[in-house]
Amino acid sequence: MSMIRKAIPALIVSLSWAGPLLAQDQTGDISGRVTDAMTLQPIANANVFIEGLLLGGVTTPQGTYVVSDVPVGTYQVRASLIGYAPLTQAVTVTAGETVTVDFSLQIQAVVMEEIVTTGYGTQRRLAITGSVATVDAADADRGVVSNVNEMLEGRVAGLLVTKNTGEPGAGQQIRIRGGTSLSASNEPLYVIDGVAISNVNTEAGLPDDAMSGPASLPRSPLNLLNPSDIEKITILKDAAAAAIYGSRGANGVILIETKQGAAGGVNFEYDGYAAVSSPASSLDVLNGAEYRAFIQEQVSAGNLAASRLDGLGSANTDWEDEVTRTAVTQNHNLSFTGGTQATRFRASINYMDQ
Repeated sequence: MSMIRKAIPALIVSLSWAGPLLAQDQTGDISGRVTDAMTLQPIANANVFIEGLLLGGVTTPQGTYVVSDVPVGTYQVRASLIGYAPLTQAVTVTAGETVTVDFSLQIQAVVMEEIVTTGYGTQRRLAITGSVATVDAADADRGVVSNVNEMLEGRVAGLLVTKNTGEPGAGQQIRIRGGTSLSASNEPLYVIDGVAISNVNTEAGLPDDAMSGPASLPRSPLNLLNPSDIEKITILKDAAAAAIYGSRGANGVILIETKQGAAGGVNFEYDGYAAVSSPASSLDVLNGAEYRAFIQEQVSAGNLAASRLDGLGSANTDWEDEVTRTAVTQNHNLSFTGGTQATRFRASINYMDQ
């Protein structure tokens, strides 16, 4: 009886060691490197997985990968990454051995469906039943554009842009499908990268008195947003916007998406322009001599009193020419992007003088 008690523990210990050894003899490893077929440079963060098994890995910055503890057998190993055509190779795994499988991926254009930003997320354009318009900032940023409102002018059906004054950067009225209230605000809601802003015209605080001069005219609150930093503008025009943003979206919502950083080395980009503007035409009015001759003619004809001749003088000032001039506009924009797949950044500096 004592012999049996000693033999059972020994048998249990031997089986516990034999299990891992048997499993180790029935598995192998797959390793290799993923590179760009054109540049022969390593590709980081590429997905390498075995079809039919929940086994795979992601390549390192050096393009290498390792898939461990693969059961013995023949499999299809697939490497893929957005922007490259996927590649599949047949691999036979031998017990206790490491099989080397290298991939050379070809660059492939990615065709993506149009995505529309809707409040707190995105949806496919075909799935949207409401009235939505999208403006590509690259197409809209043409000529002298000082703020977002000018990028929308004439590009969206049902959207009317009215400038309050001709002053550079002046406030503008935006109406989407007309006004909806006589007493409340008819301004749309602006949302920049998911953050709603207050659409109230800013004023630079000079009081209107004789000592300090006239008060500055109201300016658009979007003047501080550089048009070169905008990626896309989406306009929600119907009542469906109120379901997402509440009463603030009753007059429509203008969603502004800014450009994002790209992984890779630090890239610098500069663009700028200079423009000159002047009145295209002037009013055809009488000069000083013509005006005096007209008054003399009317006095002689008895249409005006002779007292109108007093004080005419010899002045010949063109007041329209005095209050207008040739305006010079300059714009300079410097941006730089970079980072890794995990952390990306983009920053820009803009100077505009209109």
